[in-house]
Amino acid sequence: MIIMGIDPGLANTGWGIVETRGAQCRARAYGCVTTKSSMPLVDRLGSIFSQISEAVERYGPTQLAIEKIFFGENVRSAMATAQARGAALAAAAQAGLVVGEYTPMQIKQAVVGTGAADKRQVIYMVRNVLALDHDPRPDHCADALAAAVCHANLMRTQAIARDHAAVQMLEQEQAQARHDRAMARQITAAATASHRARGERDRNVASHVRQSRRSTS
Repeated sequence: MIIMGIDPGLANTGWGIVETRGAQCRARAYGCVTTKSSMPLVDRLGSIFSQISEAVERYGPTQLAIEKIFFGENVRSAMATAQARGAALAAAAQAGLVVGEYTPMQIKQAVVGTGAADKRQVIYMVRNVLALDHDPRPDHCADALAAAVCHANLMRTQAIARDHAAVQMLEQEQAQARHDRAMARQITAAATASHRARGERDRNVASHVRQSRRSTS
């Protein structure tokens, strides 16, 4: 499975591509879309859309993991991030990607093991999980790769849960089949015994009739 992770931002939108094979997760590529504040907003969003679209077309992901927006005290910054996020999501929608959305805390929890991890811890764990020989830079790329790893972990967990449920369902079906076969054998045995008893009764009646006829003749 090929997953694209995105760390949205109007000035810098980080993206990363990871590929999973079983429990193994490896980075294929990453980059950052940078736009200048001097550019018109429409051009900045257009650049994010086009460059994310190019990365999707080049690496062929089927899944997208993207950070949710945290509306804290800086509403203006959050709004700018929301606009960049919308441009990235539009590119994903155009390509038909399945989208998973995660909070920064969820991503840190999945990658580092604690939602309170700092940037250095995230970069260190991303490098180790993806077996990179260097720190992914800038930080936006590391965050994007972390989002992709978070999504990969969730997909793997869900697959294990589905497999477990499928095994349980198969075991239940097999147990039901064994029960049905046992019931069928009991019904067959009962029918056979009834048939034999009826035959024995019929023979006894016939014998009694013959004896009665002899005694009256």
